[in-house]
Amino acid sequence: MPTTKAKVLHEESIIIDGLGYSSSAQNTEAFIDDLLKAGVAAANFTVPGTNDGPLEGIRKVEEWLALIDRRSDKLMLIRTGADIEKAKRQGKLGVIIGSQNATIIGDDIALLGVYKRLGLRILQLTYTWQNLLGEGCGERTDGGLSTFGLEVVAEMNRLGLAIDLSHCAYRVTMDAIEHSTAPVLVTHANPRALVDHGRNKTDEQIRALARKGGVIGIVTYAPLVCKGTRPTWAEFLDLLDYVVKLVGPDHVGIGTDFSLWSREEYQAWVDVNPNLLPQGRDSGWTWRNIFVNDQGAVEYHQVFQITEGMIARGYSDQDISKILGLNFLRVFNEVWGK
Repeated sequence: MPTTKAKVLHEESIIIDGLGYSSSAQNTEAFIDDLLKAGVAAANFTVPGTNDGPLEGIRKVEEWLALIDRRSDKLMLIRTGADIEKAKRQGKLGVIIGSQNATIIGDDIALLGVYKRLGLRILQLTYTWQNLLGEGCGERTDGGLSTFGLEVVAEMNRLGLAIDLSHCAYRVTMDAIEHSTAPVLVTHANPRALVDHGRNKTDEQIRALARKGGVIGIVTYAPLVCKGTRPTWAEFLDLLDYVVKLVGPDHVGIGTDFSLWSREEYQAWVDVNPNLLPQGRDSGWTWRNIFVNDQGAVEYHQVFQITEGMIARGYSDQDISKILGLNFLRVFNEVWGK
């Protein structure tokens, strides 16, 4: 259980998780109470799947809208920054509809407007592999944003959709930061200077993001926290400290990338993506230690240890509240409107 100070900070803070992943709206229902107990006011959920096309993306958004309607006692659709504050006041979990891949628009930029009307608010330009906009962090090439990708960035700026660069390749990330007229996000990644993983971001990228007014969400997903051993919360906090020292506390958030996958779902993912684990398929990593924890049980309430750790390391209450959610809220207010 959290200390009294951590509990009070959670009760008073607007906590936003930059990425709470779930494989379907159905199994997300089991996640709702855990998020609420941890004091989370809003979370960015990957609603369309990571490789969905337009029709499947729209179908999944509708599935989640139905879930939000059905569980309106606990859930609220987030369209503006003010909605997050309202969710906090009402003790509800705000659902930010996001997508980790622009494949959901195919080659039709007009679909961005359709998705916005349906409620989508965050779009990651590329996932791990290449799409029509550019390359992801798992590709062997990195040519930057395509002409279509630049058009998508401009249209997202016009519509007020938040740009996420978490899985984007290096040049794609830098191009998007340069060409966007609004702050951009890395909702879930860590500094590559400490953990050399393709999904993590270099100091140059983090500084560029901060100069644009953006925020990076430090992630608990274990392969991005350390290599080859079971990570600890102290190692996670070292990553957070590093970025705060690099660009200041106004550009850092928390993006847990926490998942409710079952053992079978996780094993299926490992079978397809062994290269995304430290030392590959035979690294010894299991579904039980893919998220940072010290006790061995993968439970969302352990994120309280992030606040405990920041308190112990001398962070001010103001900076803790910024990192827990106010930094993300600032960007959302600027991009989406209040």
